Amino acid sequence: MALLLGATGLFLNIFELKLGWGTNFLLGNALVYVFIRVLAPQSLVLAVSVSSIGSIILWNHPWGWIVSACEAVFIALVAPRSSPVRSVVLYWIVAGAPLLFLFYGGILKLDQLSVALVVAKQIANGILNVVIGEIIYVAILSRNPFGKFGHWPKLMVECFTVMLFMGTVLIPATVYMALERPSRERAAMEEVNRNVETRMRVADAKLSAWVDSRTMLLRGYADNGELPRGQSEARLPKEFAAEFQKIAFLAPNQSLAEFVSAEGGSVIGATSAKADLSPSTDKRARLVALNLGPARSNVDFALVVPHVRNGQADDIVAILRPKTLHDLVEKPGQHGMDNIFFISPAQGTFALTHVTAHVRTLVGSMSQSQQATAFTKPVLLSDVDYDRAITSDLRDTQIVRLNPIAALPQWQVASVLPLEPAVLKARAVQLLHFLAVITFVFLIGLVASHMSLKASNVLRRVSQAAADLTQFGRAQTASDHIFIEEVSEISGTIAMAAASFGRERGALASYQRRLNSIAQHAPIIVYAVDVANGEGTDMTYISRSLEQMLGYSTAEGLAEKWWSSSIHPDDYEYCMDAFRHLEPGKVYAAEYRLRHKNGHYVWVYDTLSVEPTAQGAEQEAVGIIMDISERKASEDQLLQSDKMASLGRMISGTAHELNQPLNFIKMAASNLRENAVRGRLDAEKFIPKLENVLAQVERASAILLQMRIFGRTSKEAPSAINIQHTVEAAILMAEPQMELDGTQLVTEVKASDIYVRALPVMLEQVLLNLFINANDAIHSRHDAGDSAEGEIKITIDRNDRSAVITVADNGPGIPPDVLPKIFEPFFTTKPPKQGTGLGLSISYGIIRDMGGVLRAKSSRKGARFIIELPLADAIATEAA
Repeated sequence: MALLLGATGLFLNIFELKLGWGTNFLLGNALVYVFIRVLAPQSLVLAVSVSSIGSIILWNHPWGWIVSACEAVFIALVAPRSSPVRSVVLYWIVAGAPLLFLFYGGILKLDQLSVALVVAKQIANGILNVVIGEIIYVAILSRNPFGKFGHWPKLMVECFTVMLFMGTVLIPATVYMALERPSRERAAMEEVNRNVETRMRVADAKLSAWVDSRTMLLRGYADNGELPRGQSEARLPKEFAAEFQKIAFLAPNQSLAEFVSAEGGSVIGATSAKADLSPSTDKRARLVALNLGPARSNVDFALVVPHVRNGQADDIVAILRPKTLHDLVEKPGQHGMDNIFFISPAQGTFALTHVTAHVRTLVGSMSQSQQATAFTKPVLLSDVDYDRAITSDLRDTQIVRLNPIAALPQWQVASVLPLEPAVLKARAVQLLHFLAVITFVFLIGLVASHMSLKASNVLRRVSQAAADLTQFGRAQTASDHIFIEEVSEISGTIAMAAASFGRERGALASYQRRLNSIAQHAPIIVYAVDVANGEGTDMTYISRSLEQMLGYSTAEGLAEKWWSSSIHPDDYEYCMDAFRHLEPGKVYAAEYRLRHKNGHYVWVYDTLSVEPTAQGAEQEAVGIIMDISERKASEDQLLQSDKMASLGRMISGTAHELNQPLNFIKMAASNLRENAVRGRLDAEKFIPKLENVLAQVERASAILLQMRIFGRTSKEAPSAINIQHTVEAAILMAEPQMELDGTQLVTEVKASDIYVRALPVMLEQVLLNLFINANDAIHSRHDAGDSAEGEIKITIDRNDRSAVITVADNGPGIPPDVLPKIFEPFFTTKPPKQGTGLGLSISYGIIRDMGGVLRAKSSRKGARFIIELPLADAIATEAA
């Protein structure tokens, strides 16, 4: 990770931010400083060292790299305990600036201005890198594109405030200097260029004026015969003696090269193809560079003035003294016109005034394209490749301009001036800018640090107040020393919240005491259980009343799987189904048996509801468990009483049914006794009679057995039963009474082999209640004068999910105002002492507990009761 960041920073350092005159900002380290809080200290130092290593190659020395590496070490050690921006400012004050003065001033021996500018620039660059890194880190945290940055450290108020203030100063100042760089450099160069052009025009004017005046004088003197003829030595007129060392006329058909050769010299740049460099058609004066004397190192100039005498060319050659042109352009002892050159495409470049060897070399090496460009705009000359030298300041650069000499078309005058004065002036201004920015940054840093520390203390007090309020409910007072309005409002709000919280906390404590008292002393168990994916998981709370009701301690009740392991095996599946697929907003309830710690089982009523927790994402079910053992015992007694009442209602019919076989048995026994007395016992005659007696006995025994089974209390568990058999058993008990009352029982089986999960006795009790009520309804119709034969029709059928038993009578039906109330306890339409109003209510509860439904309908043809019970599953059916 560190190596990758360092390599990326090294690549980014290629794209330096140029501020002018060799001052550039390298911002690659900003990428590394983004990860100050994430990287280990050694990794941060490694990354910065790799990112800054390019400075060794660019600057040809390691000192800048050493300062950057030390900066990384300092920040890695100090930043964890302080703001990174404050750490880098402290580094440059304590170590960075002294190291730069030592390396650049003491070892590299740079001038004071350069050292001061390097120090100021490096301080600004180093602080800017950390500020930009902090800004990028804040942007990443605010956007958090990976979500996942996981748990990157958050910024303290101090860090954010210092970063914000520093960035507000440094970034605009840096952008301004970068944007202004081209205009500042251009202004400095234009100032030098104006001086160059002025010097060039002055030299051109002086040379042109001198050439024109001397041309006129030489022609005038020649016309007047005041100049000697030929090549012989002659005394020059005083007007020419100071400027010319010799004046002569070219002989007819004599070239300039021949003339110079005769003088012991040569024409510079002359060849056999172009011997005299003077077109015969050009009537203007010409300046020619010569080599005279044995050394051949000095350059002399000759002014060649075309002259015609008596129709023949009679050119005048005036050889100038060595200082003539120099003194013409620049006054002796003064150097205001230094670095003026003569340039001729044919003869070369010659210094006209005082020049340095370095400038002479630069001008002499100008290419033809550079010379052509110098006619229209300034050309920079330097032996340094400024495009590749990052720390170059252009101080070694020379600006050159060329201009043709009006009087000497073959020659141009070149003016050269160094850029160094303008560069030093601009760098001094730049240094002042940097010092102003750095000073302002330090002042802003002090102010920001003070403000951030104060704001941090304020926020800590506010945070501590909120924490105390949350944890302890302590009363809070608004602070008058907070200078930030919004934070002051927060403090006031917390104070008000604390007062309100105190009141609510007191009220909540009272409510909690009451609830605890209720949970401990009420005959109920209060519990809470976590809900995940619609299923109860872990029980998180159970009241101490558990021990009073079931004998278990709260620790035992909170143990894993205590509840599921304590359910009666016969109730387990029913209980699991009742509390499956728990959904918020719904109430669930079930009655089942839980094992007491002593081993016996206790009937309980369990109801719960699911609500979201305070966190919102999770859900919790809160419920209560009540002991209903007494109610269950009362229900059992009530059911038994109802069965006994049903049997009592049928006792006359049963007695009549039993009376017939008893009379038959009595008559058969008397007959057998008489025949025995008379000695007329014939086996063949009396065996059929005995078989009839046995059949009557079996009939009576079946009735008595069914009544005995019906009348006893059942302790069996529900199982899969064939409803047709149950209906037949109920008919067996009810049929004697129905026949006695003249009511016919008719059975219609539309589907056979239908199994439901139930207790046969319970279903028989429901059917007997329905038979008795139907018979009573038919009697009420008879009492009203309707003598039609009574009929109770029992239909057995099924649909996709339920077994259906229909009991229909042809009685008067149920009045519409009575129909909604018939299943209510103690509601009856029968006369006093003929009904308790519990039969249909008990029947409704029995069918409900079986998972079914009992409905009543009425019409003119009579009443109809419909029982629907869930079909037993295949496994239960096969077992049955």
